[in-house]
Amino acid sequence: MKRANDRINKIWVYLRLSYASGRDILYGISRYARANAHWNIRLLPFSGEDGRHPFPLPEEADGIISSEPLAADAATSSIPLVVIGTREKWLGRRMKSLAFVRNDDAAIGRFGAEFLKSLGKFRSFGFVPTNVPYYCSILRNEGFLAELGRTTAADVRQYVARGMEDGSVDDIASLGEWLADLPKPTAVMAVHDLRATHVLEAANMMKIKVPDQMAVIGVDNDELLCDFTSPQLTSIYPDHVKEGELAAATLQSLLKKRNSRHARTFRSNSKSIVERESARHISPATHLAEAAMSFVRHNALKGISSADVARHLHVSRRLCDLRFKECHGETVLEAILKIRFAELKRRLVSSNTSIGKIAAACGFTCQSHAKRMFKRRFGMTMREWRTAQSK
Repeated sequence: MKRANDRINKIWVYLRLSYASGRDILYGISRYARANAHWNIRLLPFSGEDGRHPFPLPEEADGIISSEPLAADAATSSIPLVVIGTREKWLGRRMKSLAFVRNDDAAIGRFGAEFLKSLGKFRSFGFVPTNVPYYCSILRNEGFLAELGRTTAADVRQYVARGMEDGSVDDIASLGEWLADLPKPTAVMAVHDLRATHVLEAANMMKIKVPDQMAVIGVDNDELLCDFTSPQLTSIYPDHVKEGELAAATLQSLLKKRNSRHARTFRSNSKSIVERESARHISPATHLAEAAMSFVRHNALKGISSADVARHLHVSRRLCDLRFKECHGETVLEAILKIRFAELKRRLVSSNTSIGKIAAACGFTCQSHAKRMFKRRFGMTMREWRTAQSK
């Protein structure tokens, strides 16, 4: 607790306040200082996004808390310094009066994977990091992939698109293609809430239904972003207020032990999930649609009909088509024909087998009907298409 004769320390705080996490950390610092320290806090709000213009090191400061790069002389200064985040190159080999405070980012990745698994049986999982490999992004990705690799046989993937700015037109287009390729239903975790808004934008562009076809979660519980999106975003909340309190308590300890020559790292591991509309338990309707799609994939070339699919699932044909279209945007028959025509086109190019035999091998029981449908879909006969592809 504070004592009346305690010296007032001048504390400089550098935080990125454009993010809710930075504001919560500041609140935690302030709350600790009011109850436990005599501090005169000077707040230096972060004004850049790329770190190319580091903050000057204030000689008159008694202590510093920073989440952003400082000038080069921070590496040789003896001013007690708490860095929120990971070890940074600008600190060189400095060890004296230095500590690091950060979230356990690998644990956040594992926590996200565990939550998504709890929602039901997904055919795939995906992680969307920042395009620039920040340390927290790397660790959250590793935790996510490790947890799923250990506990599920589902398809697990990571989005990779180096060289693009997060949220740029090219990035959204690339992200959309990646999302479209994930086997559905799928569950995707983004490294933070802003990145999750890019996922939702890309999903909307590709007409992927959230949460019916894809569950999405972010990190930080930035309420402005989470409530702004459609659907509203489910998010992991690392307790940034406690992180700020831990940073302040760590600096207070350094102020009392100014000759400390061993840099230490303190991790904040308090986290929870704030559920909104973008992620929910997989419904029985989704399970039905995915069971139908699995049967179609394995049997489309065997001449099955939509009635065969419904019979396999022990439901009415009408219900089967209704649930299938809700999840996949097409009827069971359309899905069957899409697979058949894709295989038919492949075989027309890759073999010299007669068109009649190819059509039969692709599940078409009536050659003349197959020919009419092919011309209606692709604007030319099978023979014309084969000739055009061979030129």
